[in-house]
Amino acid sequence: MKKIIFAIAAVAALASCSKNEVAYEQGREISLAPVPQNMTKTMMTGKTFLTSEEFNVWAWYKQLPAGTDVATWQADASSDQLYITESPFVYREGTNWGGETPYYWPKLGSLLFAGYYPTDIAEKVDYTFNASVNKMVFTDIAQTEVDATDYKEDIMYFNMTASSSASGPVAVVFKHALSWITVNVKKSEKSPKIVIDEIKFTEVNPEGTGTVNGASVISWATTGTPAETVVGTAVELEETATKLKEPLFIPQAMAGDLVITYTVYSSDTEKFTETYTAKLSTLKADLDTWAPAKHYIYNIEIGTSEILIAPTVEDWTDVEVPVE
Repeated sequence: MKKIIFAIAAVAALASCSKNEVAYEQGREISLAPVPQNMTKTMMTGKTFLTSEEFNVWAWYKQLPAGTDVATWQADASSDQLYITESPFVYREGTNWGGETPYYWPKLGSLLFAGYYPTDIAEKVDYTFNASVNKMVFTDIAQTEVDATDYKEDIMYFNMTASSSASGPVAVVFKHALSWITVNVKKSEKSPKIVIDEIKFTEVNPEGTGTVNGASVISWATTGTPAETVVGTAVELEETATKLKEPLFIPQAMAGDLVITYTVYSSDTEKFTETYTAKLSTLKADLDTWAPAKHYIYNIEIGTSEILIAPTVEDWTDVEVPVE
């Protein structure tokens, strides 16, 4: 229904414009050229936005000169008009995305853009834009696990990009909103069979609300009850690293521990189990918070040495026994 309404509104504006309405320029479609920032191979390759994906866009209008920067645009006293309302933008060609229902540039003035990915979290994202409040809010976002076959686990955004028809396709830079965690495990060289029974992070807040206040940096407030996040069970270690599950955490303080329970097979028939616990905030100096758009890699190596015995023989003590 939303898409149909957009299409009707655009046609009506083209048919009749007064001095108080925006004058549209048919034929000059608005297109965006997204560049994801800090992209990861798990989600997208390099800095190229996947052509199979789409994202949602807002745009506001003011009759300001082409090339107006964001600060000038916001400081201008004239009222803004909502030009595009959270509309999906889809791949067009080259590096450009356009409205699922095409949108066209105004003949005069500039637009201010904001957007986010993926579109299927629309019910959790809102933008407030007026003279005193300019913010994008992601409400009650839940922790997810990265799956290389599903690109909708990641959450990204771009905010407050001013442009005009003179600039051509609008260059926008997406930023990641979450913290990406990778755990790699291996055993030391020549160690016996070692099996990870469980690796987990404790005291992780599973949900949060993120706010972008008119700029480009997102801040998070955690919600929900802290819980454990298990990233691996029943993993037999090799001498080369094995990558375990890779959760996307809500950015937050590292309040809990990294807990590793593992079993060492001392022989084919004998084994013993140990648990190693480390406070997350003390594993690396000056690192006590998972921050947005950061990829935290935990490299774990477990090893034991073969039991060796170095025997010596105490020399005989001579005892003479006389025989008579």
